[in-house]
Amino acid sequence: MLSGKEDIVLSCDALWVSEAISNIVKNALEHTENGGHIGVKWSQSPLMTQIEISDDGKGIHPEDLYNIFKRFYRSRFSSDVHGIGLGLPLAKSIVEAHGGTISVTSSLGAGTTFTLNFLNITDE
Repeated sequence: MLSGKEDIVLSCDALWVSEAISNIVKNALEHTENGGHIGVKWSQSPLMTQIEISDDGKGIHPEDLYNIFKRFYRSRFSSDVHGIGLGLPLAKSIVEAHGGTISVTSSLGAGTTFTLNFLNITDE
């Protein structure tokens, strides 16, 4: 599900930020059962633009939350046999290269939310 105002503009390298978002969505797809929900919503305040990608999938084990942005990190709890541990670190690098931040909250069996925050660039 997509939600947010259509007139919101984020000043960024669209290809790279799309790559970051698609890496997070890809993980959500891999860890959410058929019939589950994945949402991408965006909002903007005078200070920042925020993008949230959430799912109601398996969730991330608490032991893994501090490691998921490390290159080549593979959880011992993961059933994913395809990934090599580069998608989330790349997403983090892209967001940070744009002066933004990325954070994650998760509950086992209830899902995960990634929050990307970008400061708004002004001409003043």
